[in-house]
Amino acid sequence: MSETGDTDLDAIARELLHTMQTPKRRVRPRIAGAFRDAEEQEIETPAGPVMTWRLGKGPATLLVHGWEDDNCLWGAMADKCLSLGRSVVAMDLPGHGFSKAELTSPDAAAQAVRAVADACGPMDSLVAHSFGCIASMQAMSAGLDIPRAVFIASPIPRMSERWKRASEKGVPDDVIARAQEIHAAEQAGAPPPFDPLVAAEDMKAKALFVHSLDDESCPASNSQDLKRAWRGAKIILTDELGHRLVAQDDAILTRVVDFVDGFES
Repeated sequence: MSETGDTDLDAIARELLHTMQTPKRRVRPRIAGAFRDAEEQEIETPAGPVMTWRLGKGPATLLVHGWEDDNCLWGAMADKCLSLGRSVVAMDLPGHGFSKAELTSPDAAAQAVRAVADACGPMDSLVAHSFGCIASMQAMSAGLDIPRAVFIASPIPRMSERWKRASEKGVPDDVIARAQEIHAAEQAGAPPPFDPLVAAEDMKAKALFVHSLDDESCPASNSQDLKRAWRGAKIILTDELGHRLVAQDDAILTRVVDFVDGFES
Protein backbone atom coordinates (compact mmCIF):
# COMPACT_ATOMS: atom_id res chain seq x y z
CA MET A 1 0.00 0.00 0.00
CA SER A 2 1.16 3.56 -0.64
CA GLU A 3 0.87 6.20 2.06
CA THR A 4 -0.75 8.93 0.00
CA GLY A 5 -3.95 10.91 0.37
CA ASP A 6 -6.83 10.65 -2.08
CA THR A 7 -5.70 13.69 -4.08
CA ASP A 8 -2.12 12.45 -4.36
CA LEU A 9 -3.35 8.96 -5.20
CA ASP A 10 -5.42 10.32 -8.09
CA ALA A 11 -2.45 12.29 -9.39
CA ILE A 12 -0.12 9.31 -9.17
CA ALA A 13 -2.69 7.02 -10.81
CA ARG A 14 -3.22 9.47 -13.67
CA GLU A 15 0.53 9.75 -14.13
CA LEU A 16 0.73 5.95 -14.33
CA LEU A 17 -1.93 5.93 -17.05
CA HIS A 18 -0.12 8.69 -18.92
CA THR A 19 3.17 6.78 -18.72
CA MET A 20 1.52 3.58 -19.96
CA GLN A 21 -0.03 5.38 -22.92
CA THR A 22 2.85 7.68 -23.92
CA PRO A 23 6.02 6.41 -25.61
CA LYS A 24 9.40 7.81 -24.60
CA ARG A 25 11.05 9.65 -27.44
CA ARG A 26 14.78 9.59 -27.99
CA VAL A 27 16.45 12.88 -27.12
CA ARG A 28 17.90 12.96 -30.63
CA PRO A 29 15.88 11.34 -33.44
CA ARG A 30 17.81 8.95 -35.66
CA ILE A 31 17.60 7.75 -39.21
CA ALA A 32 18.65 4.42 -40.67
CA GLY A 33 21.61 4.59 -43.04
CA ALA A 34 19.48 3.13 -45.80
CA PHE A 35 17.16 6.17 -45.66
CA ARG A 36 19.76 8.96 -45.56
CA ASP A 37 19.48 9.51 -49.30
CA ALA A 38 15.78 8.66 -49.48
CA GLU A 39 12.98 10.91 -50.70
CA GLU A 40 11.74 12.53 -47.47
CA GLN A 41 8.16 13.69 -47.07
CA GLU A 42 6.12 14.96 -44.14
CA ILE A 43 2.55 13.65 -44.25
CA GLU A 44 -0.36 15.29 -42.45
CA THR A 45 -2.48 12.89 -40.35
CA PRO A 46 -5.41 13.44 -37.95
CA ALA A 47 -2.87 13.33 -35.09
CA GLY A 48 -0.49 15.78 -36.76
CA PRO A 49 2.46 15.50 -39.19
CA VAL A 50 4.52 12.33 -39.48
CA MET A 51 7.77 11.81 -41.37
CA THR A 52 8.24 9.31 -44.18
CA TRP A 53 11.10 8.10 -46.38
CA ARG A 54 10.74 6.48 -49.82
CA LEU A 55 13.31 4.43 -51.67
CA GLY A 56 12.53 3.38 -55.23
CA LYS A 57 9.65 4.10 -57.59
CA GLY A 58 6.35 2.38 -58.17
CA PRO A 59 4.34 0.10 -55.85
CA ALA A 60 6.05 -0.09 -52.47
CA THR A 61 6.15 -2.01 -49.22
CA LEU A 62 5.06 0.14 -46.27
CA LEU A 63 7.22 -0.43 -43.17
CA VAL A 64 5.59 0.27 -39.78
CA HIS A 65 7.73 0.11 -36.62
CA GLY A 66 6.59 -0.61 -33.06
CA TRP A 67 6.26 1.17 -29.70
CA GLU A 68 9.22 3.40 -28.76
CA ASP A 69 11.02 2.44 -31.98
CA ASP A 70 11.49 4.28 -35.27
CA ASN A 71 12.54 3.95 -38.92
CA CYS A 72 15.92 2.53 -37.82
CA LEU A 73 14.31 -0.84 -37.21
CA TRP A 74 14.01 -1.24 -40.97
CA GLY A 75 17.55 -0.56 -42.20
CA ALA A 76 18.22 -4.23 -42.98
CA MET A 77 14.75 -4.66 -44.51
CA ALA A 78 15.25 -1.64 -46.77
CA ASP A 79 18.64 -2.90 -47.93
CA LYS A 80 17.15 -6.32 -48.66
CA CYS A 81 14.25 -4.86 -50.66
CA LEU A 82 16.46 -2.54 -52.68
CA SER A 83 18.87 -5.33 -53.55
CA LEU A 84 15.90 -7.18 -55.05
CA GLY A 85 14.41 -4.18 -56.83
CA ARG A 86 11.54 -3.60 -54.40
CA SER A 87 10.53 -0.07 -53.36
CA VAL A 88 9.89 0.75 -49.70
CA VAL A 89 8.29 3.53 -47.67
CA ALA A 90 9.23 3.82 -43.99
CA MET A 91 7.51 6.08 -41.46
CA ASP A 92 7.94 7.31 -37.92
CA LEU A 93 4.64 6.83 -36.11
CA PRO A 94 3.05 9.72 -34.18
CA GLY A 95 4.96 10.37 -30.97
CA HIS A 96 8.08 8.71 -32.38
CA GLY A 97 11.29 9.69 -34.13
CA PHE A 98 11.12 12.70 -36.43
CA SER A 99 7.31 12.89 -36.47
CA LYS A 100 5.92 16.12 -35.00
CA ALA A 101 2.59 14.49 -34.08
CA GLU A 102 2.43 13.83 -30.35
CA LEU A 103 -0.70 11.70 -29.83
CA THR A 104 0.14 7.98 -29.98
CA SER A 105 -3.13 6.22 -29.24
CA PRO A 106 -3.89 3.08 -31.27
CA ASP A 107 -6.48 5.09 -33.19
CA ALA A 108 -3.99 7.85 -33.99
CA ALA A 109 -1.38 5.33 -35.10
CA ALA A 110 -3.88 3.52 -37.34
CA GLN A 111 -5.00 6.80 -38.90
CA ALA A 112 -1.38 7.72 -39.54
CA VAL A 113 -0.70 4.40 -41.28
CA ARG A 114 -3.75 4.98 -43.48
CA ALA A 115 -2.73 8.57 -44.27
CA VAL A 116 0.82 7.57 -45.23
CA ALA A 117 -0.41 4.71 -47.42
CA ASP A 118 -2.83 7.05 -49.20
CA ALA A 119 -0.26 9.83 -49.68
CA CYS A 120 2.76 7.70 -50.61
CA GLY A 121 1.03 4.86 -52.45
CA PRO A 122 0.39 2.74 -54.25
CA MET A 123 1.32 0.12 -51.64
CA ASP A 124 1.23 -3.51 -52.68
CA SER A 125 2.33 -4.79 -49.27
CA LEU A 126 3.00 -3.89 -45.66
CA VAL A 127 5.47 -5.16 -43.06
CA ALA A 128 4.86 -4.21 -39.43
CA HIS A 129 6.46 -4.95 -36.08
CA SER A 130 4.96 -5.13 -32.58
CA PHE A 131 2.62 -2.16 -31.87
CA GLY A 132 2.87 -1.33 -35.57
CA CYS A 133 1.05 -4.62 -36.29
CA ILE A 134 -2.01 -3.50 -34.34
CA ALA A 135 -1.96 -0.04 -35.91
CA SER A 136 -1.73 -1.62 -39.37
CA MET A 137 -4.46 -4.19 -38.72
CA GLN A 138 -6.75 -1.45 -37.46
CA ALA A 139 -6.04 0.65 -40.56
CA MET A 140 -6.77 -2.35 -42.78
CA SER A 141 -9.96 -3.10 -40.87
CA ALA A 142 -11.03 0.51 -41.48
CA GLY A 143 -10.55 0.19 -45.24
CA LEU A 144 -6.84 0.34 -46.06
CA ASP A 145 -6.43 -1.95 -49.07
CA ILE A 146 -3.18 -3.90 -48.71
CA PRO A 147 -2.93 -7.13 -50.76
CA ARG A 148 -0.13 -8.69 -48.68
CA ALA A 149 0.79 -8.02 -45.07
CA VAL A 150 3.50 -9.35 -42.75
CA PHE A 151 3.12 -8.98 -38.99
CA ILE A 152 6.26 -9.54 -36.92
CA ALA A 153 6.11 -10.11 -33.14
CA SER A 154 2.51 -8.98 -32.92
CA PRO A 155 0.94 -8.17 -29.58
CA ILE A 156 -2.70 -8.72 -28.72
CA PRO A 157 -3.48 -5.70 -26.51
CA ARG A 158 -4.86 -6.65 -23.12
CA MET A 159 -5.07 -4.15 -20.28
CA SER A 160 -4.75 -7.00 -17.77
CA GLU A 161 -1.20 -7.65 -19.00
CA ARG A 162 -0.32 -3.97 -18.72
CA TRP A 163 -1.53 -3.84 -15.12
CA LYS A 164 0.49 -6.97 -14.40
CA ARG A 165 3.65 -5.37 -15.82
CA ALA A 166 3.06 -2.27 -13.69
CA SER A 167 2.81 -4.45 -10.61
CA GLU A 168 6.00 -6.30 -11.54
CA LYS A 169 7.76 -2.93 -11.76
CA GLY A 170 6.79 -2.19 -8.16
CA VAL A 171 3.82 0.14 -8.63
CA PRO A 172 1.74 -0.04 -5.41
CA ASP A 173 -1.51 -1.99 -5.55
CA ASP A 174 -3.68 0.99 -4.54
CA VAL A 175 -2.20 3.11 -7.35
CA ILE A 176 -2.94 0.39 -9.89
CA ALA A 177 -6.47 -0.05 -8.53
CA ARG A 178 -7.17 3.69 -8.78
CA ALA A 179 -5.68 3.84 -12.28
CA GLN A 180 -7.99 0.97 -13.27
CA GLU A 181 -10.99 2.91 -11.92
CA ILE A 182 -10.00 6.06 -13.80
CA HIS A 183 -9.38 4.12 -17.01
CA ALA A 184 -12.76 2.36 -16.73
CA ALA A 185 -14.51 5.71 -16.20
CA GLU A 186 -12.76 7.23 -19.21
CA GLN A 187 -13.78 4.29 -21.39
CA ALA A 188 -17.42 4.28 -20.26
CA GLY A 189 -19.65 4.94 -23.27
CA ALA A 190 -16.72 4.87 -25.69
CA PRO A 191 -16.63 2.38 -28.57
CA PRO A 192 -14.93 -0.89 -27.61
CA PRO A 193 -11.19 -0.96 -28.33
CA PHE A 194 -9.99 -2.55 -31.53
CA ASP A 195 -9.77 -6.32 -31.18
CA PRO A 196 -7.31 -7.81 -33.71
CA LEU A 197 -8.61 -11.36 -33.18
CA VAL A 198 -12.14 -10.32 -34.14
CA ALA A 199 -10.92 -8.17 -37.03
CA ALA A 200 -8.73 -11.00 -38.36
CA GLU A 201 -11.79 -13.10 -39.13
CA ASP A 202 -12.91 -10.62 -41.83
CA MET A 203 -9.53 -9.75 -43.34
CA LYS A 204 -9.05 -10.40 -47.05
CA ALA A 205 -5.32 -9.71 -47.44
CA LYS A 206 -2.82 -12.53 -47.67
CA ALA A 207 -1.04 -12.52 -44.32
CA LEU A 208 2.17 -13.89 -42.85
CA PHE A 209 2.88 -13.87 -39.12
CA VAL A 210 6.44 -14.09 -37.83
CA HIS A 211 7.44 -14.66 -34.21
CA SER A 212 10.42 -15.82 -32.18
CA LEU A 213 9.59 -18.34 -29.48
CA ASP A 214 11.87 -16.58 -26.97
CA ASP A 215 10.07 -13.22 -27.32
CA GLU A 216 9.59 -12.00 -23.73
CA SER A 217 7.66 -8.86 -24.72
CA CYS A 218 4.93 -10.51 -26.79
CA PRO A 219 4.38 -14.28 -26.53
CA ALA A 220 4.46 -16.30 -29.73
CA SER A 221 0.95 -17.52 -28.91
CA ASN A 222 -0.28 -14.09 -30.08
CA SER A 223 0.78 -14.77 -33.66
CA GLN A 224 -0.46 -18.35 -33.46
CA ASP A 225 -3.91 -17.16 -32.36
CA LEU A 226 -4.02 -14.48 -35.06
CA LYS A 227 -2.92 -16.96 -37.72
CA ARG A 228 -5.80 -19.27 -36.79
CA ALA A 229 -8.30 -16.41 -36.93
CA TRP A 230 -7.03 -14.99 -40.25
CA ARG A 231 -8.29 -17.14 -43.12
CA GLY A 232 -5.42 -18.57 -45.19
CA ALA A 233 -2.68 -16.90 -43.13
CA LYS A 234 0.79 -18.40 -42.87
CA ILE A 235 3.21 -18.35 -39.96
CA ILE A 236 6.97 -18.55 -39.42
CA LEU A 237 8.10 -19.51 -35.93
CA THR A 238 11.78 -19.17 -35.11
CA ASP A 239 13.82 -18.99 -31.91
CA GLU A 240 16.68 -17.07 -30.24
CA LEU A 241 15.81 -13.82 -32.03
CA GLY A 242 13.80 -12.17 -29.26
CA HIS A 243 11.35 -9.35 -29.86
CA ARG A 244 13.29 -6.96 -32.10
CA LEU A 245 16.07 -8.91 -33.81
CA VAL A 246 13.45 -11.09 -35.49
CA ALA A 247 12.64 -8.06 -37.66
CA GLN A 248 16.27 -7.70 -38.73
CA ASP A 249 17.51 -11.28 -39.21
CA ASP A 250 18.70 -11.86 -42.78
CA ALA A 251 17.16 -15.32 -43.18
CA ILE A 252 13.80 -14.13 -41.85
CA LEU A 253 13.82 -11.04 -44.04
CA THR A 254 14.54 -13.14 -47.12
CA ARG A 255 11.39 -15.13 -46.43
CA VAL A 256 9.43 -11.94 -45.71
CA VAL A 257 10.43 -10.39 -49.04
CA ASP A 258 9.65 -13.65 -50.83
CA PHE A 259 6.17 -13.49 -49.32
CA VAL A 260 5.47 -9.88 -50.31
CA ASP A 261 6.76 -10.67 -53.81
CA GLY A 262 4.27 -13.54 -54.06
CA PHE A 263 6.70 -16.44 -53.61
CA GLU A 264 4.86 -18.18 -50.79
CA SER A 265 6.44 -21.13 -49.05
